[in-house]
Amino acid sequence: MPTETEVLAHMLDRTRQYTLFYFEKLKDQDLHRRFVCEGKELNSAFWIMAHLATSENGLILMASGGPFEKFSWAKHFTVGSTIISPNDCPPFNEVMDMFQKVHERALAHLRNLPPEALELPNKTGIPSIGNTVRDVITHAIRHEGSHIGHLGWLCKLYGVHTM
Repeated sequence: MPTETEVLAHMLDRTRQYTLFYFEKLKDQDLHRRFVCEGKELNSAFWIMAHLATSENGLILMASGGPFEKFSWAKHFTVGSTIISPNDCPPFNEVMDMFQKVHERALAHLRNLPPEALELPNKTGIPSIGNTVRDVITHAIRHEGSHIGHLGWLCKLYGVHTM
């Protein structure tokens, strides 16, 4: 029987597989393109990838005492950050490598997290997430899922068939 942390790791990984499905669909597109809909500028696919690397690093690794890693460009891809030009962004391969590296670390960390760690307090400073590490982990999963929806819309805007 899997432990709760193994189930959470499984859900996090299945969510990432769906994210990768959409990134595969978008691979031949300009990932820095920012569409404007109803006068609102949408995040680019590149921004979403960098944001997911940054947020998984903070929500899973930092908040649960895992092997958190600082990377210089993370500050540009958080909520409320000022959008930087594509010329100022880190290289795509660097972002993709960090996106994968953080995820692998998060999975390994979650699978070995003791059950009592899930009851520790939420250290993120974001009260709407919930009160415990368990809440932060489940938020990380649903957070990535919300960005999967954004990637789906971007596919439609690019004219990329997904289903």
